[in-house]
Amino acid sequence: MESILKENIFDQVSTKFPKSVEKKSTSPISPKLLIPFYDRKRTISLEEIVRLEGSGNYTNFFLKDGTRMLVSRTLKEYEDLLDGEAFVRVHKSCIVNLCYVRRFYVKKEGELELNDGQQVKISRRRAQNFVDRIRNFLPSAVH
Repeated sequence: MESILKENIFDQVSTKFPKSVEKKSTSPISPKLLIPFYDRKRTISLEEIVRLEGSGNYTNFFLKDGTRMLVSRTLKEYEDLLDGEAFVRVHKSCIVNLCYVRRFYVKKEGELELNDGQQVKISRRRAQNFVDRIRNFLPSAVH
């Protein structure tokens, strides 16, 4: 098994994704994910990901170019993998990239607006964590 992994070209710049075949680049310049998409694997820069939405055992990736990719992995797996990056889980089925947050509205139920115009609700349980992260990441987004 060890020799098979060493033959993979991505192993030189990647680390194992827990319990799956995806990998994350350790390069500080442009971190990437290697994700299964149909019958092949696709490399995606973390900067391209606008948000991830979970649906059962599947995750939808929404990319900045408008591409939508359905992957047969749970949102929790990606939450663990992207921890410490510019990604925050805002409710049970959505993780957003803080780089694409245009505005955050503080009201009874928190809501944010992404650069693509998409509005995403924030659960009350996760609101404080989101506010803390967005204030550190992008102070001008909080209104």
